Amino acid sequence: MSKLFLRESSGLVKNVTLKDLVMLNVANMGAGLAVFEGISPYIQPGSILWLTSLLTFILTLPLVYTYTSLLMRMPRTGGDYVWISRKLNSKIGAIMGVAFAFNMPPYFALSAFFSVSAINLVLYEIGILNHQEELINLSNTVFVNPYGTLTLTQDLLIYALGAIAFVIIILINIIRPKWGFSLTTALGIFSTITLILAMLVLALNAGSVRSQIPNFISEFQLSPQNTSPWSFSWASTLYMIPFFLSFAYIWLYAGPAVAAEAKEGSLKWNLYLGSIMTFLMITIPFFEMYAEIGCPTNTAYYPTYTYNFWSLAIFLSHNEILEWILGLGLIAWNFFIMAFGVVVFARYVFAFAFDRLFPAIFAKLNKFASPVYAHLLDLATTLVFLALPIISVSGATALYSYTPLALAYLILVSLTGIKVGIEERNRQLIIGSALSTAIMLLMEGEILDPYNNYSFSAVRTSGVNWIATAYIISLVGLGLITYISAKKVRSREGIDIDLVYKEIPPE
Repeated sequence: MSKLFLRESSGLVKNVTLKDLVMLNVANMGAGLAVFEGISPYIQPGSILWLTSLLTFILTLPLVYTYTSLLMRMPRTGGDYVWISRKLNSKIGAIMGVAFAFNMPPYFALSAFFSVSAINLVLYEIGILNHQEELINLSNTVFVNPYGTLTLTQDLLIYALGAIAFVIIILINIIRPKWGFSLTTALGIFSTITLILAMLVLALNAGSVRSQIPNFISEFQLSPQNTSPWSFSWASTLYMIPFFLSFAYIWLYAGPAVAAEAKEGSLKWNLYLGSIMTFLMITIPFFEMYAEIGCPTNTAYYPTYTYNFWSLAIFLSHNEILEWILGLGLIAWNFFIMAFGVVVFARYVFAFAFDRLFPAIFAKLNKFASPVYAHLLDLATTLVFLALPIISVSGATALYSYTPLALAYLILVSLTGIKVGIEERNRQLIIGSALSTAIMLLMEGEILDPYNNYSFSAVRTSGVNWIATAYIISLVGLGLITYISAKKVRSREGIDIDLVYKEIPPE
């Protein structure tokens, strides 16, 4: 019988620091975009967003604990895919691992396409504030709002910008894997600093922000989207939890996916630090908006998209240089997320190939220890999905409805934690993972309840979103076809792929 794994060692180099891991996790959770247009436009009247953020963070702590516990026991490339396939069920792990991983390229492609909304806002706002017609013209004709009606030329320009960004990031990762991590960390540090700077701008304007809001509304010709009297509602505040889950707090796979490349001593705290930083970078901005402006105004104007934490911070800067720094920081958040995605997706593909689930070529490393063919697969897949918004923006945005699949995957991770805890007779891991399982099941039920009408659910009172449903089914189907095909091919080579999953892969 042939050897189980592709080779005796992965060949990946342990160059990843704690700082790199934390930045990967921060990008994974996307705090900077959560306080841009990720959550606030969907605000429910009566809700308090900073309070929802606090509650969501608390609810996800058991999941963070489960991830960290499994990470410390099995620090391997592919992270959660390895845990589920080795400790819970090989078939489920393989099928759902592929389904979960191949949701990434469409998401990153859409992130690239819609990053133009950040460029559009920055150019338009700085143009308006400083009476620069050339910037306003650029925002109206070239870097246009991708949610509007676009010409084919504008669509192609957006596609070209996204494609060029991905090609550059992937080339950097191919030439030197360490440079890929360094790029992500550098973008993360700049993005984080500018978000903190935006918080300081609002803090330094404390006491005068409310009086400046009418000028902001007038400059951008905004109309209130909700004029009903405001009163606090626990139901509305709790209703917003799945938005924070879906956009930020549940995304913990980045650090674990590159665990085999982590330097000694850098793993234990990376998820906790990433989660705490994300919590602060989401909760403080929403608290500042709450304390300095108030819920009635926020609820009325958040749905305009133009009115948000970033746009107000730029407006309140009253300094063109500072406006550009904050604007570039907002734009950098988009490329920060793309950079992390290139690093992480390639590690999942590498893990699949190392387990013989994928063709061996995808685990092949170049002389710089980069999984070059895994990166090229990422590039090809992403460029295909990047074209979808040109065909149909509404159809493409339906791909954001992957949240039920992601929660199902996290339920499997949590169940894995319970099983490992039982095997080790570790009561703390059993309790923590059981709490995580219960919370993820509850959230899955809330999202799939059609009467809740969540925008990212595949089912609503209006009916089934067939594009979203087909997308989820196709991802699981891809995993199933991959597993069945690999099992047949490997059996002809004298390898039982199920035996591969009985062993922890070598580092």
